[in-house]
Amino acid sequence: MTTPPDPNDAPLFDLNVPAPPTPVERLLALAGLYTRHNDRLDLLLFGHLPRPDPDACAASAHRLERETFAAITAIRQQPLPAIEPVTGAVVRLKQLAHLVGGATRYLTAAQHLQPPRDAEHTRLLARELTALAPLTITDSAVHIAARLPTTARSTTTVPGMDADRRDALLNVARGHIAVTGHDGHQRVYHHNTAVDAEMLRRLEAEGLLTCEPASAPPLFHGGPPRDRARLTTLGTCALSTVIVFPHYLSRLTGSPALMPVPIPAPGAPATPHTRR
Repeated sequence: MTTPPDPNDAPLFDLNVPAPPTPVERLLALAGLYTRHNDRLDLLLFGHLPRPDPDACAASAHRLERETFAAITAIRQQPLPAIEPVTGAVVRLKQLAHLVGGATRYLTAAQHLQPPRDAEHTRLLARELTALAPLTITDSAVHIAARLPTTARSTTTVPGMDADRRDALLNVARGHIAVTGHDGHQRVYHHNTAVDAEMLRRLEAEGLLTCEPASAPPLFHGGPPRDRARLTTLGTCALSTVIVFPHYLSRLTGSPALMPVPIPAPGAPATPHTRR
């Protein structure tokens, strides 16, 4: 009998993309992995049954530690200036790698703790260690992208990429967008920057993001899970080209797209936007 593949062993980036991921693409994909990890842990702590496997949460944290150090190595291989925005970004990524290492130890220890309340408390501590990871990584990606040589940047562009689309994709990369749908309505939950349901539909139709069903934590303890908006490989590549230079977006509008295969890539609630 064949053993099913472990999702924690899946490649960080789609292997069908023609060129290896750039450092910024790698960081954006890594931010998505952290959002997935945090969602899985939130569902374990606050979701309804059946809940994720605790072993999968520990394995996910261990993978994130490896991938974060790998991203740091990729950045250090670039001829970047030794100036504060760059060095500070690398330091924050190193701190994050050590934090997720601590989360791995907490999640592993929780497997052997009794009573269950002690295990839950330990998992809550692990969750706190990675809470700000997607935002930390995307902010670091901005600083790194601004100073990368041209040869280390993605050339992927998509028609009609404007400031609103760029901001929506950036908030998806930060793990800030979740969706619910019932009674003919779709509600979009965000942190600070509003993204409406129509915008999400357009980006999904363009192959830039996907909404993964029932993968985000509920609005209340024991409630139904929400759908998490996640960047696809194409969305990751496209965002990496405009993450720093939104004032260049008008030059990209209408330009031909250099399109890798748009395969989908693998949160706290706030005010929802509703659309029929």
